[in-house]
Amino acid sequence: MTSKKDRDLNKTSRSEKGRTYRWGRRKGQPKAHPRLRQRAAEVRRRPWRVVAALAVVLALVGAVVFLFGFSSVFEVEEVTVAGAEGEIAEGAQDAAQTQLGTPLARVDGEAVEALVLEDLRIATAEVGRNWPSGLTLDLTLREPALAIKQSGVKDIQLVDADGVVYDTVKEAPKGVPSAQVKMTGDDLDPGHLVALQGLRDSLPESVADESAALTLTKTGDIQFTVGNIEVVWGDGSNSQLKGRVLEGLLDQEGLDPDADIPAAGPMRIDLSTPATPVVTGLSIQQPED
Repeated sequence: MTSKKDRDLNKTSRSEKGRTYRWGRRKGQPKAHPRLRQRAAEVRRRPWRVVAALAVVLALVGAVVFLFGFSSVFEVEEVTVAGAEGEIAEGAQDAAQTQLGTPLARVDGEAVEALVLEDLRIATAEVGRNWPSGLTLDLTLREPALAIKQSGVKDIQLVDADGVVYDTVKEAPKGVPSAQVKMTGDDLDPGHLVALQGLRDSLPESVADESAALTLTKTGDIQFTVGNIEVVWGDGSNSQLKGRVLEGLLDQEGLDPDADIPAAGPMRIDLSTPATPVVTGLSIQQPED
């Protein structure tokens, strides 16, 4: 049996546990220092301050995104063009004006550039933003490096240094080399047109000054004349070697560009394979009796 003394001890123990649970400290335990209680309170409030700061930041970001990306405050209202005039500038401006009313920050510069470059006369188009409501186009136009007369095409076509056929005119511009092209439009390769442009630089100056009738054949070979001699250049490969071989051949006796055309037809030099050039049409002088 439990004695009265043991029951009293158990009762006292349960009473003290209740007081500890109720007050958070045992009887007689000293209170926490006020600064410690203040620090503990600040620690409890800190997460809420972080949440509030994040909410403010997100609200500001949302306001900026809406202001620049969706509101009517910074919409495109005008398009300005630099680097071109007249019809070309007007066409580029019309293409970019598809963005009128679009927030400036959301303008698709690549899409605008693609629309502007549909005019092949324009080589490059740089799209810029002129805040608060302007869109700018800085254009670079193609320059003619070659004028070609192509089979089946009435007008003269202009070609730039990259071999791009970009415009048609009634007459070739002064100072621009000309060539006859017997290829159709589907077969025309920009590489062939670049090779035509580089031909003159591959020829010795004396030969280049006498060259004429520059032609691109249906098979992609280059041909021209030097005086009364026809030259089959072949493609654009080995151009420097071909130029040296041609110069050496024209120094040979019997290959005179200024000589009369023989009755059998003009002389021809085939440089398609410059290591083994072929000369035909030479006049063979009969030995005297």
